[in-house]
Amino acid sequence: MSKSSRYEWRDQQASLQERVKGFLLNPGTEQLDAVVAEMRAYADAARSGHIEIPQSWTSYG
Repeated sequence: MSKSSRYEWRDQQASLQERVKGFLLNPGTEQLDAVVAEMRAYADAARSGHIEIPQSWTSYG
């Protein structure tokens, strides 16, 4: 996985995590729709090859 691919994946992952945090802090239909849309965008990007998901990674957060 190239460095730029890893950064792109990390950015997608961070965006998805922020949406989920927003939903957990303020659950509602609008926030849920945003989480689902973000998850679909993430899945579509992975499926189309736009982002590469690493086989393994280490999380320090």
